[in-house]
Amino acid sequence: MRNFHIFLLAIFTAGIGMAQVPSWTKTLPKAGNSTYIYCCEYAIGNSENEARGQAIARVLQTTAYRLGQPVESSKVFESVQRETDVEVISKQFNVPMNKVCEHADKLPNGTYRIYVLCQVAVAGNVAPQWDAFSGCTDVRQYRNDIALVKSLFIPGLGQMGKRHYGEGALTLTGELLLAGAGTYCYFGARSELDKMRNGNLDYNGFVMARKRYDTYRISSYVVWGTAAALYIFNLCRAYTLVPKYKDNLAVYPAIIPTPHNNTYGIELQLSINK
Repeated sequence: MRNFHIFLLAIFTAGIGMAQVPSWTKTLPKAGNSTYIYCCEYAIGNSENEARGQAIARVLQTTAYRLGQPVESSKVFESVQRETDVEVISKQFNVPMNKVCEHADKLPNGTYRIYVLCQVAVAGNVAPQWDAFSGCTDVRQYRNDIALVKSLFIPGLGQMGKRHYGEGALTLTGELLLAGAGTYCYFGARSELDKMRNGNLDYNGFVMARKRYDTYRISSYVVWGTAAALYIFNLCRAYTLVPKYKDNLAVYPAIIPTPHNNTYGIELQLSINK
């Protein structure tokens, strides 16, 4: 019986370890404009507040170092212990950052692991223009190597797997059209070659067949070369594309301030981000 309990505990622990996390913890989203970039950090703490504060502190330190204005770790951690508003913290250190997502996991040992995703300034002399982000709950995993393998066998499939459906469909359609045109030119050249080998063909007929044969042959080289170039481009795009994240549509009860006073009431909110 004891061994059975140990077995169940091992399965439970493995399940916790394999719990899905949002895709942005693995692959950073693409910024909506050139004034900011995304930064993701995580931390483990005895409480959610402790883990959250440490994760935010890491984002701030990473950003400050990149902007060329490093800050003291002790002051950062003191600040996040006193204040939870990221906007207030960022103003204290003059490091523009905007938290857009958070994901928390409770680990088997009772501690908490929290990931935070922030938009941070791309440079110290650029005023960032924050954009809305709608993929906080997207748990699909986007692996570049898997996308590459998909597009290796079916052009455009890797792009579709990263939710670039339009580009993937165009790539696949282009390859099919080029393959069809290349096949047509190949068999057209074969047909004209058979005519040229016919001993009953007169001189003028031979000349015309030869011209058509050369046209088909050169066209096939161009078409197959274009198809090969598109195929290589397709592989590069499948590997390097930044995935698109799905929109969130969630209806949830939230305790929020009423618009008439500072007391709290319960409202039903509809959150739609596009």
